[in-house]
Amino acid sequence: MTVIQDDSIEAVFTTTQPRHVDLVRTLMQDIRNGTPPVGELLPTEAELCAKWNLSRYAVREAVRKLCDLGMISRQAGVGTRVIADRPQTRYVQSMDTLSDLIRYAQGTTLQVSARKTIQADDAQAALLRCAPGVKWLHIAGVRHGDDAATEPIALVDIYVDKAFSQLPQLAKTLGTPVYTMIEEQYGIKMTRVEQEVQGLLIEGEQARALQVKTGSAGLRIVRTYFVSDKAIVVTTGVHPASRFSYSMTFQLAPAAA
Repeated sequence: MTVIQDDSIEAVFTTTQPRHVDLVRTLMQDIRNGTPPVGELLPTEAELCAKWNLSRYAVREAVRKLCDLGMISRQAGVGTRVIADRPQTRYVQSMDTLSDLIRYAQGTTLQVSARKTIQADDAQAALLRCAPGVKWLHIAGVRHGDDAATEPIALVDIYVDKAFSQLPQLAKTLGTPVYTMIEEQYGIKMTRVEQEVQGLLIEGEQARALQVKTGSAGLRIVRTYFVSDKAIVVTTGVHPASRFSYSMTFQLAPAAA
């Protein structure tokens, strides 16, 4: 997980050339002054190259750093849009294997706000891959970075099959994935994880809890953990798009001769 905060901005620039730094700082100041305002497009790469007498590569590096700071967003065929007038705290989760989920949890904490046994209704049954009426342990909470005083990363809901819900390690603050607690407590091993990433607008109580404006863009990540073909754990996380991005690497094997 990578965290970029206002007080570490200088460190972001230490590996760049001075002209890159000048361009980034000038664009940051322009954006803070409302030129262009949030929601509008930056000048094109060609325009920035001509104005600053920089190569296209140099301009792209400057734009990339502003993206890393959560101030702009690039979209193919549209342009580079201003999404914030100052650097944002941003969490980047990179995952190549299931063990990366453990590292993510160790770099964050889940503050548990509710824990109760539920009987799945029709909507929950569809999410949990079970019949309506089946009992699950439902854990709800807010995920933060190492410092719980920082802005929330996500609203989290965890559902555990009732047969695997006796977990002595459960506490008000969790730094370990629940699925690993189950593996250790019950001597089983998750054999498959399915993941779905959905776009959504964060509104109402969710927006208040995540400290974002209602209608803000967000990501909902649903993970279902299986032992053989049985779903044991299902987790959902609602993330503000301005604070979270998700990166995966696929290693492609060469085609057989």
